[in-house]
Amino acid sequence: MRTENKAKKNKTRGFILIFTFASLFSIHQASALEEISIGTKIANDYSNFYSTDRLTRMGIGFLSMGIIANSKMDENLQNWYQDKVRSNKTDRYSKTAKLFGEGAYLLPISILASSARYLDSDSKIGNWGLNSARAYTVGLPTMWMMQKLTGASRPNESNGSKWRPLNDNNGVSGHAFVGAVPFLTLARMNDNKFIKYASYAASSLAAWSRVNDNRHYTNQAILGWQMAYESVGSVFDTNNNKATKISFIPLIGNEYYGINIIARW
Repeated sequence: MRTENKAKKNKTRGFILIFTFASLFSIHQASALEEISIGTKIANDYSNFYSTDRLTRMGIGFLSMGIIANSKMDENLQNWYQDKVRSNKTDRYSKTAKLFGEGAYLLPISILASSARYLDSDSKIGNWGLNSARAYTVGLPTMWMMQKLTGASRPNESNGSKWRPLNDNNGVSGHAFVGAVPFLTLARMNDNKFIKYASYAASSLAAWSRVNDNRHYTNQAILGWQMAYESVGSVFDTNNNKATKISFIPLIGNEYYGINIIARW
């Protein structure tokens, strides 16, 4: 039964990626008004995401969270929160916050919003939607991979927070990732300090809801948020024409695994 559920989940993830790619390409066809095609933008997003600076930051994040996950710290923190902080009031707030992390809603919303650029290339809603959809496209594959590579379980499962590579797939919170992207994108698009910092704060709500609901440990929620932060950052690096000098992009085929190294000078 568990094997069937995993196969079903993998098929669903494949469908999500194909749907996102296809929707972006169909809505944002290269035209005379577009200097750079959507395919080129996404390729640059991936290049920026796998840059040495970004991989170093994510590596530090996973190393530090791994120390917490593989000690008693995270389980003790989870138990303290559930006993001392969680209440009916936090559950009510969490129920709403969790909705922002639902990929079934947020991915279609971002793609639909991006279609506003078809009518007005300067549309703020359209650009927010496009930037968010691109961040999902670049970050989701790696986030899913790290969920599996860490192999950690949920708080209500017997294996706890410790990493057991390839044993489970909850080492990174997917809700934290999905819920952070739209608010981090909004923060990057705004110069108004109130909106910017309010958006940064709101980007953590879905992550908090998973800890409150005892569905993820704190380290798993933080890693989901961090991967969203780096995904959004890679998109805005592309938008600002910041080309990376060295990038590492994983190559995965039916019979091979490898790394593609891109160097620019």
